[in-house]
Amino acid sequence: MKHSDYSLIPTFVAIFEEKSYTEAAKRLGISQSAVSQGVTRLKEVFKDPLFIRGSRGVEPTQFALDIYPTLASSVENIAYMLPEFKKFDPLKCDKEFVVSSLSVFGFTILPELSALMSQEAPLASVKVEPLYSHDHSNILRSQQCDLIIEAYSNQSSQLRSKVIMEDTLSVMCREDHPRLTGNAITPEEFLFESHVTHSQLEKKGGYLLGRGLKDEGILGKRRVAWQASSIMEMLPVIERCDYIALLPQKLVDKYIHIHNLKQLDADFLQEPVKVAIYWHSSRTNDAMHKWFRELFNRAAKKYRGV
Repeated sequence: MKHSDYSLIPTFVAIFEEKSYTEAAKRLGISQSAVSQGVTRLKEVFKDPLFIRGSRGVEPTQFALDIYPTLASSVENIAYMLPEFKKFDPLKCDKEFVVSSLSVFGFTILPELSALMSQEAPLASVKVEPLYSHDHSNILRSQQCDLIIEAYSNQSSQLRSKVIMEDTLSVMCREDHPRLTGNAITPEEFLFESHVTHSQLEKKGGYLLGRGLKDEGILGKRRVAWQASSIMEMLPVIERCDYIALLPQKLVDKYIHIHNLKQLDADFLQEPVKVAIYWHSSRTNDAMHKWFRELFNRAAKKYRGV
């Protein structure tokens, strides 16, 4: 690769992220012809087509997918070395941060975050939106939100992530359940009962499916009778019915005393669920974004048992 070819790396990154030569040209402030010429040269350098036109725009080849993280990181590292990106004072920050989150974190991590924000960045604000979209890369790349917080999986390999805590799953039922009279539940009993889940678009089985959990086999066999719109809605539903549900242990510890519920030991569900924040690689070295991510990490500290 010649020295003059290094200037084409931002062109590659812009096309990859925008999925369009036209939008990449607008982002870079150059003509579409210049973008096309740059791609032609990049194809010669890397000996790969890099991008293929498809029905949804420009799609990267497997080789382009492989080299993107390294090239994107190099571009952002150079950009954030500029003086305007190095200075950040939380006390002067008046930005509205947008967080896309599963509802469960509105009762654990997010209240802790609000306390830290009010003290350290009193002029800033936070807007929390329900996590509906499965296209995490797009909403983060387009900066529709600054961070996503949800159960960790390796399905968003193009995004940056940090695990900030772990939790375990707890099986809950009402105190006077007619069949589950003891303090434990077997796999057979677990699958016999009807379940309440936290609903997500296009996912009847609940948000835990599709995340690579070892227990996914048994979770996928549950008969779902009620899909709740929020995690807290599940508690009174279980209290009034013979349904059972899986709930995060840290939530159970805080709210079980409010409802007539009991926890059942389930030896077959032992794998912890990791909780992570996700962000787009283009924000990694942004001083303001780094501060916000660290604030999330500190907010989760209480729930790491530290």
